[in-house]
Amino acid sequence: MLKILISIAVTASLLAACNVPSFRLDVQQGNAIDDDKVAQLREGMTARQVAFLLGTPQVKGTFVREDRWDYVYYHRPGRGASELRRVSVFFDHGRVARIEDTQAPGG
Repeated sequence: MLKILISIAVTASLLAACNVPSFRLDVQQGNAIDDDKVAQLREGMTARQVAFLLGTPQVKGTFVREDRWDYVYYHRPGRGASELRRVSVFFDHGRVARIEDTQAPGG
């Protein structure tokens, strides 16, 4: 009889725990990328001007490509879809030659 009561109590506790909504934290990593600031980027800008607008890049050149800065932003909300965005700025002789954005402004 005691085993049955313990089993019922444990089962009821487990079922009650299943109905409690769990809390999930938002996870944000990388550089927050502002659409307005990305829109201000222009070919011919200096590296210093780019750093003033977007801040220090997440990845600033590598041994393979010294002329590329990558700004990466990842956001996983507690509920809903994740967002991954990357803005790459390519330099030629210290000036912006091209900009690649994985997300169109406003989207």
